[in-house]
Amino acid sequence: MNVIIADDSKVVRSIVEKAIKTIGYSSFQAIHGGEAIEILEKMGGEIDLILMDWNMPVMDGFNALVNIKKNPKFSSIPVIMLTSESDDNKVKMAHDAGAAGYIRKPFTQDELLDNIQQVINES
Repeated sequence: MNVIIADDSKVVRSIVEKAIKTIGYSSFQAIHGGEAIEILEKMGGEIDLILMDWNMPVMDGFNALVNIKKNPKFSSIPVIMLTSESDDNKVKMAHDAGAAGYIRKPFTQDELLDNIQQVINES
């Protein structure tokens, strides 16, 4: 299972990478939404899941989500928003745009892995 971790925080990317390695997943790291899309275009059908922060420079996670879901090549890849944005309107916006899940920071490793398993089982 290949996962893109898109977050401008190196610490968060490292924490998430360590957590998903415990369940045998591999990761590609992106520091903004545009870079996540570049990885998608290079890796094509090899990406199984995207974990995306909302607030990032260059291209934020919401705009990246919208672009990913508009592209028929990538629209079936589940995206979980992993963010400090807790406003209910933003949660609704993300779900309406096609996010498969929404995890608020701070999170525990168990919360992260449980959410990933739930999304993978539903897709």
